[in-house]
Formats: sequence, structure tokens, C-alpha cells
Amino acid sequence: MSLRFLSLKNAVDGFEVEASDGARLPVYEAGGAPGAPALLVGHANGLAAGSYGPWLRDLARDFRVFAFDARGHGGSTWPEGPLETVFSVDRFADDLAEIVRALRARIGDAPLHYAGHSLAAAAAVRLAARGIELPVERVTLFEPPIFPPRDAPSCAEAIEQQEKLIRGAARRQARWESPEVLFDYLRTRGVFRTFVPEMLAAHCQATLRPDSTGGCVLCCPPTVESTIFAVHRDADTWERLPGIRQRLHLVSGDASAADRDWVSGAMAGITARIPGADRVELPGTGHMLIFQEPEACRKLLLPAV
Repeated sequence: MSLRFLSLKNAVDGFEVEASDGARLPVYEAGGAPGAPALLVGHANGLAAGSYGPWLRDLARDFRVFAFDARGHGGSTWPEGPLETVFSVDRFADDLAEIVRALRARIGDAPLHYAGHSLAAAAAVRLAARGIELPVERVTLFEPPIFPPRDAPSCAEAIEQQEKLIRGAARRQARWESPEVLFDYLRTRGVFRTFVPEMLAAHCQATLRPDSTGGCVLCCPPTVESTIFAVHRDADTWERLPGIRQRLHLVSGDASAADRDWVSGAMAGITARIPGADRVELPGTGHMLIFQEPEACRKLLLPAV
């Protein structure tokens, strides 16, 4: 199964959702028995639905799996305008609500569950913090990056790491000869060294599209990825967490790791502020835990079956 950009034809089925500002968001049906509970999967910043292709294939053993490309990613399109507005945290939240509404209309009363990672997890938290509950049976969120306030113990760590992400994303190389060249580059660098190889290969395929030079270009432009990191840093979602009423199941990377991601370090505090939330921590993983331990992450979704 391939879920490259604009590859609805390569998925079992698919459709597009048009947001209120004109952004167009592809939704892919990635397999699974028609009678199985439905599962919608949302991706992290800088990635795409197809980045999770092998994981989606494994999830299809137990679910009817759907996945979508967020604005600024994969096969999506988005309007002109100030990047801080077009890619605000509330835009991503509103998009998620529209996608779930459209999917619910297609599958009727069948059970529907949501699993969001990073960016897509933060969108679900933002909706809930605004008093909007997703019409799903279960919400499982892998490391939502809810930035702590200045007086929080994890704030200094978060600021330092987030600033590096903002600067690093802005400098990211946008053009590549091929997905294979990108794979060879990433497999020895940073967190990508910890990815299961099959997942890294899927990511490289899904996040590049052909350009006019005969090579490829990133589907998520570096300026867009950088802006998204910045607007999440500046969001006020943390202050709104106590108002959440939807039950959220949170999954965290290893908070005790010496090289932990700031989100892993903040997850206990995030969970404590959300009424009724629970949290599972996966030892030896970080913010990209689905790519590091895909089978363990799959099993965490099985209580929804």
C-alpha cells in the first residue's frame, strides 16, 4: 500500500474535505474489513499520511483505517495569506472537526475512533479545550505538543528545543534527487536514526513530490513547517486544558530519557491538567514513538476494538 501525495487512487478509496478558507484536505481509506470499527489517523508536523503507511497497513488487521493529509502537508492545498493565520492552531483544529464530520457522514453509525500524533494530537486537544468534542468513541493522542507556560518546570527545556525546531525546519533542504537519496541522508541523522527502516522509507516516499527539474521537492515547505512549530509554541492551549470534558487517552515517550523530547517531559503535566485523562508511557521512545515502536503503539489502540 502506498499513500504518496495526492495518491487517493493508490488507497482503497478516498475523498477530499474543503475547509472554510478553501484549503483542500485529502482523506484516504487505507484498508480493513468494512465491518470493522473505523479508525482515523492524523500525522505530525512535516510528515504526511503516507509516512505512516506500514503502520496503517498493520492497523487494518483490526480497524477500517482512514488517514488524512493536514493543510501544508502531503497532497493538501491551502490558500494564500499570512502563514501564522493560514496555519494557526485553530485552523488545524477546525480542519479536524470538518474531516471527522465528513467521515462520520460516510460511515454512518459505525464505531469511529481517532488516533492523532503530535500536530494532529494537538488539534484534537485544541478542539476539546474549546468545548468541541469529536463525535468518536475513543480519542488516543500520541504526544500532543501543548507548550507549557513560563512558570512551568518544563518550560526552559521546551523553549530551548522548540527554538531549535523552528530554526532547523526553516533551514531544511527542500529539493532532493529522489526519495531514496533522502532516505540515505536521514537514516544516519538525528531522530531518524531511531526509525524502523520500513517506516523511514515510507516517510521519504510520502513527503516528496516531483518538481519541474526532474527531482523532488518537499510537500511541506520549510517555511510552513517552521511556522507551525512557532504558532504551537505561542498558543494558549495549556491554560485551557482544565476545561476539557472529552475523555482523552494520552501516550508519552520516555520522560526519564537523558535526551528526551520536551513533549515527553511535559506529558505528565499535560495529563494532570486534563480532567479524566489517562497516560501510558513507552520506555525507550521519544516524540516520534510511532516510528520507533510501531507495534507497541498499534497495541495501545486495541482497547478500542
